[in-house]
Amino acid sequence: MQDRDRNRQFAEDLETDLSRGHVVEWAELYALDALSDDERTTIDGFLLTAEPAVSLTFDERLRTARETITSAYAIDEAEPPAGLFNKILIQLPGVSEGDERPSPSSESSGPVQEPGLDDLTRRREARAERRRPGSVTQWLVAGAAAVVLAVGAVTIAQNLQPSLEEEVLQASDLRTNEFVLAPGGTADLAVSREENAAVLTLTGVPAPPEGSVYQMWRLPTDGSAPVSVGTMTAEDVAGSKVTAVQGIDQFTGLALTVEPAGGSPAPTLPLVAEIPFQV
Repeated sequence: MQDRDRNRQFAEDLETDLSRGHVVEWAELYALDALSDDERTTIDGFLLTAEPAVSLTFDERLRTARETITSAYAIDEAEPPAGLFNKILIQLPGVSEGDERPSPSSESSGPVQEPGLDDLTRRREARAERRRPGSVTQWLVAGAAAVVLAVGAVTIAQNLQPSLEEEVLQASDLRTNEFVLAPGGTADLAVSREENAAVLTLTGVPAPPEGSVYQMWRLPTDGSAPVSVGTMTAEDVAGSKVTAVQGIDQFTGLALTVEPAGGSPAPTLPLVAEIPFQV
């Protein structure tokens, strides 16, 4: 009964998030197959009618999550070097280099028939004594494990932090607009004044002329010189290109120009497109 209640609450959370347009944060659970068939169907249906920028961001986060999962479980097996077990043990407090240790495989292979069994027994007893509760060795091992877990937790938390794109697309004051570009293709603009940022998605834009690049500019509200956002090659604009821009309160919008390879310090007229932040 408790599991059914938990599953029902989980479904209600999904519906609540989707009603607010918050779908991107479910990408990791989707990638992990941690959702029911009904929940996956619900998310798929939502994405079919969502803004293109939202769907693109979800797909990108889903792809990243799957690549991370694949990398985490892609383990290259290799035979450990001879003597590695002993080399590790002698790094522990109270263990001298001359205090040789049997390898893990030798301990599990059954009774030792060779002379020297008493010495081996004594060494095992000494090792057990050093590992008793409260020993320095045990605390060091436990501390090392805690560090590994802590570092892993920080890494996971950092990976789960929403990107600027996601923050804009999930903002409560999100505004969107679509612009048709003169060279061809479209520019989907998503703006959030709360986040003071915008996300521009270029789709279907043809490659710039040979030997040239597209260059994007922020247009300051005070009329000063445009500020370069970056350049885009033919490869960059193939498919879809997403650009997130911060500090939009100081700018009226974005402009796109064609520039020589490597870009220019100032825009070359005419503008290919001018996209205002007022949507």
